Amino acid sequence: MKENCDEVDAYFDKKGEPTEGELVKMEHVMMEKVSINPARRKLLRIVGVFGKDEKQLKEESGLNDFFFKFNMDFLLKEGLLKLEDGMYRLTEAGISLHDSVC
Repeated sequence: MKENCDEVDAYFDKKGEPTEGELVKMEHVMMEKVSINPARRKLLRIVGVFGKDEKQLKEESGLNDFFFKFNMDFLLKEGLLKLEDGMYRLTEAGISLHDSVC
């Protein structure tokens, strides 16, 4: 251990990468955040298997700019959607979630 190491440093040195159990728990928490939010479920449903561009998504979702960006950022960050050539598409994780909650 380092010579000038306090309890906080020791904690973070010991922390390391998450275990498989912690990763599964984080995935379940993320899935819950999507499934209990009607706007996120609606966005996943609208994107569907064919994908949509931003204009179509905004029109069909009926969300204002703030809530649209907020929810889309979440879905992109969590890896449920991807942006390809101006089209939003479901990722593999997004497809499996779409099949279970939409």
